[in-house]
Amino acid sequence: MKGCFLAAAALCCIATANVLFTSCDRNVLLTSGSAIVNVNTATLYDKLEITDLMAERLAKSENMKITDSVLVYDQQGMLVAKHGVETRELQTIHFGLGDLPRGVYKVLAWQTVTSGSDPYWYLMDADRLSSAHIEHWINMAALGFHWAIGLYATTLTVGEETALIDAEMEPMGSVVDFRLDGFTPESNYSRITLYSHRKEPAPIGFYLDPARSGEERWVAHPEGKMEWDRPVGELLPDGSGLSLKRFTLYHGEKKRFIINGTDKTTKEKEYLVDATYDLKPGHVVFYLDLEKISYQPPYFGPTAGFAEWKAKRDEGFLVSDPCLQWGTDYQTARKRVENLPWWKPINDDLEQDAHGWLRYYRIAQQLYEMYYFTEEDGRNLFRVICFITDDTVPVGVPLQHVTKQGFELKGAIQFPDHQKPTLLLLSPDEKTEVLLVPDGYGGSCWEIIYKPTDPDEVSQTIPIMG
Repeated sequence: MKGCFLAAAALCCIATANVLFTSCDRNVLLTSGSAIVNVNTATLYDKLEITDLMAERLAKSENMKITDSVLVYDQQGMLVAKHGVETRELQTIHFGLGDLPRGVYKVLAWQTVTSGSDPYWYLMDADRLSSAHIEHWINMAALGFHWAIGLYATTLTVGEETALIDAEMEPMGSVVDFRLDGFTPESNYSRITLYSHRKEPAPIGFYLDPARSGEERWVAHPEGKMEWDRPVGELLPDGSGLSLKRFTLYHGEKKRFIINGTDKTTKEKEYLVDATYDLKPGHVVFYLDLEKISYQPPYFGPTAGFAEWKAKRDEGFLVSDPCLQWGTDYQTARKRVENLPWWKPINDDLEQDAHGWLRYYRIAQQLYEMYYFTEEDGRNLFRVICFITDDTVPVGVPLQHVTKQGFELKGAIQFPDHQKPTLLLLSPDEKTEVLLVPDGYGGSCWEIIYKPTDPDEVSQTIPIMG
């Protein structure tokens, strides 16, 4: 029968002190009965940037304890010893490994928390290293941040000398910090929900054996999927700025997240935006301004880069920097787009319309960039169009953006096929012009056209008075 016991509570306690192991692959020389491990229980939470939150949670919840568990395997991969302790302190502690005969061993250890009698993480099939794994029981893509789990693995050679080990826990997943601005009781939505993509489900656990690599390290849901209606996080409109931190084993390159809003009236879920990110263990921020979602993309990235990104975003109308290297090819333009914090291709390949060969992308919910080339194979870029399908966006928003890009307003042109005048701006070297069309695409949106300067259009410009 499959062995199953708690990640720490069912393991034998060592009376000397509280213990924590961590994840760092290295060889360690130990003596029978004289191995000492020094561990700072805050290290895991420092790496996930939740130490202060963990301290608050431990202070408020008397039943919550940090648990540290250790398994020792011989060279045949059979379990020969197990240890475990509990603590409520975020501090350096010491742990004695106990007597082991001379030889070479694999030591696996992990840290998480328990709260009451119902843990989230269970150790399974621990008798053999090849089968030992940890999994959670609730089939969710993400858990509360306090259920974060870290792992340590090392090879121990029990020999002549006493060893002192400074162990350091490594997180097995990420804390996704879901931040939302502009969500108030007056919003059209009753809740905003962040999902991981249902075709790329988060694993429910992981194997302890460090010899496993890549996807074979992870434990998949037995039915091959996670519950789609189990979100990574949900926020309710009880303030203008909200934050929710969740721990997830979801990982890998270009992982997709989706945000939906639940309509107050219809109760239906409405797609708002999605984003992809190379999700690695640690702390990542997913930020969205609900009031500006139509033309400002979300931020998905490390905490360290968020403040600078938001400051630049607040100065201008969006995080957009189109490729304006006239004559370049499609590959160069594509790389420029893919460096944006969020983007999504609309057409799968170059296609032809009345202007030329076109490739275009969505860079925010209602904001698009279109790249035109003269050749079918994507050579000779000659025009870029950025358009916004939100007709509530005032003229000051795109005008401020192109001004911050370095273009100078020269005046207005009245084209016969537009009711409203088009603003014309020039680059400092006057080699590139920008046409700001207030009623583009049938009057439904702003249109920003970048192209090499047309002297005839410049000559038609009428100065703007006042």
